[in-house]
Amino acid sequence: MVSNNYFPFVSGVSVSVERLRQGLGDLNHRVQLLVPRYRESWQDDDTILRVPTLMAFGEKQEFRLTNPLSARFRRCLHEFKPDVIHVHHPFWLGSMGLWMGRRLKVPVIYTYHTRLEHYAHFVPLPGALFRNLISHYLIKRFSNRCQGVIVPTYSAEEYLRMIGVKTPTLVQPTGIDAARFANADDEAVASLRQQLDIDTNDTVLVSVSRISKEKNIGFMLEALAELKRQGKTSLRLLLVGDGPDRRAIQTQIKTLGLVPQVTLVGAVPPEEMALYYHVGDVFVFASTSETQGMVILEAMAAGLPVVAVRSSGIDDVVRDGHNGYKTPQNRQKWGQRVIELAQDAALCDSLGSQAKAFAADYDIAKFAGAVAHFYAEVLAKQDSQQGNRSRNND
Repeated sequence: MVSNNYFPFVSGVSVSVERLRQGLGDLNHRVQLLVPRYRESWQDDDTILRVPTLMAFGEKQEFRLTNPLSARFRRCLHEFKPDVIHVHHPFWLGSMGLWMGRRLKVPVIYTYHTRLEHYAHFVPLPGALFRNLISHYLIKRFSNRCQGVIVPTYSAEEYLRMIGVKTPTLVQPTGIDAARFANADDEAVASLRQQLDIDTNDTVLVSVSRISKEKNIGFMLEALAELKRQGKTSLRLLLVGDGPDRRAIQTQIKTLGLVPQVTLVGAVPPEEMALYYHVGDVFVFASTSETQGMVILEAMAAGLPVVAVRSSGIDDVVRDGHNGYKTPQNRQKWGQRVIELAQDAALCDSLGSQAKAFAADYDIAKFAGAVAHFYAEVLAKQDSQQGNRSRNND
């Protein structure tokens, strides 16, 4: 497996890659992971190879451009002799993985994690040009050069077909450790509530994401400000995560007069995330740039109903009126759903219980098993095609 980011940098891709690595290992498959080298250490073992970094950028230098010509990268793949190369980005190390797949004559699988068009603000090109043309072209070209593509939702698959991707696909959301999120120590939860100065009468909204423009956090803050003007002051929002827009979001919180109601928690270690979900009553989300939104499933596993802005990445996960609500990007309608759950404990409990049951179907073991089966299908197809070519040559 090849990825442009990985722990200690925490992101949806990092989490997905790690869960798949663990799940495949538990199924007794041999996995070699090739990822960037960071300044900070992580609990690497001999299945993880760090590729030297040429350049780092971002507020905390979390984005790494590795050496695409690294002899160590090529040597590792030659020695490992993979049956399949699985890439998690359509550029940089992903491109190297595709190139090595052709050199080694093994199939390349690509997981489509990211809606690139929503990240135009990071690219030094005219935004409209990147959003409307370049991003779609990059995804289409790369996907059609691979032998298989994994997408987390049916809506993501529909997008790929719409832009012209012909490669066979597997629709498979990233798995979660449902059991780990389902339970949390009551004393630890109570201690965290006290630490965060949460009143017993507060309705706690939890949101987990990178603090960045594409996550649409400003929308939620504006909606909360409108609710506050209506006298709804018992709502507490915990924003869990960090990112380049932290200062801008902090300024917006102050400008809107939401300092008593909104807490920027910052980055939380993965092993502590269950506590933060269990502190909450409702999970809220406004990003429209997700291909899946794993944090939504994690929150559901903890028994939280969801209020999210409707987008392709969450349409298959949030079932309106069953485990939460999907709304248009409209502050009044989003806020109305939040208030419905805040004021109706029975409804909140009912949707939360159904969310927990829904999330239990997305276990890591099922996720890894489905991916391994897809590998086998792609390998069988390649063997069949090679056999046909051999017979034709004879």
